[in-house]
Amino acid sequence: MIKMGTLDPGLLRDLTEAKADLARHGVVIVRTIETDLQPAIMSEVKGSMASSPKNMARLDEDELDDFVEKLRKTSERSVEQLRSLYVRVLAKLGAQSLTDIVKELDGIGELIKWDRVAKTVDPVNEKLMDKGFGTIDLAGPENVSESFKVELEQKWPASFGRFKQLAREAASQLAKEEAEEEARARPPRTKRAARKG
Repeated sequence: MIKMGTLDPGLLRDLTEAKADLARHGVVIVRTIETDLQPAIMSEVKGSMASSPKNMARLDEDELDDFVEKLRKTSERSVEQLRSLYVRVLAKLGAQSLTDIVKELDGIGELIKWDRVAKTVDPVNEKLMDKGFGTIDLAGPENVSESFKVELEQKWPASFGRFKQLAREAASQLAKEEAEEEARARPPRTKRAARKG
């Protein structure tokens, strides 16, 4: 849990609200990944295979069914790994100390971006290339859904930016408070100790 010390009540309120807002947007992103990302990948897969009729003709019906099933399972695994990663990140934001969260904010900011989501196609592309099919590419979050694009490119960054600013401000205030407490707890130096030092 975040150790709040004696934070300014206004800052504490703003930080709590910003954290809740960030969690809300994070949950929407995770749910969209769960429900919409894999179908978007498989739609691209079908397009890639349809554009290579010669490669399709090399496979009999059973081989084709098996191959499509392998692609489906591969995409499912890749999407699940991303979902699990984002769930862990959101859990960290909810449970770690404020100091630890602040240290990881830049990394988290780089992680929850379209570039990372788009990499879920990489394992699928390996299998497509093995069979001579063209690779697929999810050009942008709108390939998943328009609402995902808004969430990932507008709502999450705005919410994350606000939380980041407030978390850094609060961590700085707590660090100053701790330094003052340590200074007060230190025993006063005697003249003899001062001479030795």
